[in-house]
Amino acid sequence: MYKRRSYLSPRRSGYRSQRSGRKASKCLRTIMWILTALCIILVCAVTASRAKAIQVIAAESEPVSGSAQDGGGEIADIVRAIADSQRLIVQTETERIERIMEEQKALEEQAAAEADRAVVIDPGHGGIDGGCMFDDVPEKEINLEIAQAVAERLEKMGYTVILTRTEDTYVDKAERVRNANSRNARLYVSIHQNSCGVKSVEGIETWYDENDGTGESRRLAQSIQQETVGSTGAVERKLVPDSELCVLKMSNMPSCLIETGFLSNKEERARLCTGAYQERIAEGIAQGIDQYLSGAV
Repeated sequence: MYKRRSYLSPRRSGYRSQRSGRKASKCLRTIMWILTALCIILVCAVTASRAKAIQVIAAESEPVSGSAQDGGGEIADIVRAIADSQRLIVQTETERIERIMEEQKALEEQAAAEADRAVVIDPGHGGIDGGCMFDDVPEKEINLEIAQAVAERLEKMGYTVILTRTEDTYVDKAERVRNANSRNARLYVSIHQNSCGVKSVEGIETWYDENDGTGESRRLAQSIQQETVGSTGAVERKLVPDSELCVLKMSNMPSCLIETGFLSNKEERARLCTGAYQERIAEGIAQGIDQYLSGAV
């Protein structure tokens, strides 16, 4: 049986190839247009974003005009609110720093004023160191009572008083002086009671460092002794120069040590144990200090 051959002529084959080429070219052009459109869209988006950023920056320095869009106005308001908040924070922090500096300056001025009016009153002995004792009367207790009374009077006069001890506790003598030196006090006065093998010996005597180089310690001792003898009516004994006593030779300021009476003398010991006589001693010491610091002696 005869079977018809199916074939394409060379002409039709070439025509089909051309059609396929045209389709491919058209498809490629379509893809290129799509890519171009996407690039345009991307460029527009970037441009719009930059324009919006510029608008926000401009809004920080100028108010948005009435014709601006609502969205732009809201952004400008937010930016202004943030800027105002930042300015407020900076202003508040600046004011806080200035206030701290003013307070620090006031504290420094107060410290300087207190140092200028600061005096050290040293109740001798204390704690395990009782000092001398007669008829069960320990020196350390009388020293503390008189020192506290002196401090009370000086504070009423406007002085800043530094007590080396406020209780019956032991404080090393060198530590007392180091603390006084660190406070830059104006003077150092140590309060003690005396004793002697001769029971009849009585009266007030004051010790000072003869090697202080200025003569101020002697002037301080003389002022305190003179005023205390005057307020108590006690026997006035001599000023005693001594450069070996720890509280005198270690101090960086004028200093003296007053022996307000003899516990070894029965009559004087009885007076020293009374509050009234202690008050008179304290009055004299405080007046002597004030006379010295005011330059009256």
